[in-house]
Amino acid sequence: MKLKLWQKTLLAIANFLYPCKFYTKDNLPEGNAIIVCNHFSVVDCVHMLNVSKERPYFLGKKEAFENKFLAKLFGSYGGVPIDRNKPDMKAMLTILKLLKSGEKVVIYPEGTRNKTGTNELQEIKGGAGVFAIRAKCPIVPIMMLNKPKLFRKTKLIVGKPFYLQDFYDRKIDNHEVEIIDNIVRDKMLEQQKILFELVKKYNARS
Repeated sequence: MKLKLWQKTLLAIANFLYPCKFYTKDNLPEGNAIIVCNHFSVVDCVHMLNVSKERPYFLGKKEAFENKFLAKLFGSYGGVPIDRNKPDMKAMLTILKLLKSGEKVVIYPEGTRNKTGTNELQEIKGGAGVFAIRAKCPIVPIMMLNKPKLFRKTKLIVGKPFYLQDFYDRKIDNHEVEIIDNIVRDKMLEQQKILFELVKKYNARS
């Protein structure tokens, strides 16, 4: 997805207000991929737009698109609305179409923002892994250290891509969806641990 001049300008302003730093960004593969990330606020999407020149698309709750202005704004940056309360075939087909055409799609598998005031990863809900299986594409775990704050640099780490090829080309039952969610969660927690260590070492040298 390419951004127009006005979009780049708004993104530059947002990056000034909410700067970010990515570790191991070279882990992000070329071509299609599902990006999974922990979720604190709408600013998370701003950070994801900086992960590569290949601007990713986003899966977001449909309520955020009910306002016409916001719907147009989010849509211009690759936002795709989805109904979290029931199966949304339109959104699912849109995501699969994007993946099969070589795009990257960001999914926040916690399903909602983390409002606990902690960095603890919340429950993972089915979706991201199933999309990756259907599209036969890699999943890339990205973790944020903490909730973005004004003028504070948010630190993120890009993990190595992984595949769920053991589940390709067959029907997946609810038990296996739970297994898939646990795999995704473990990969995310693994990156969170690495990020904590990187920041700890950086602070020790400062």
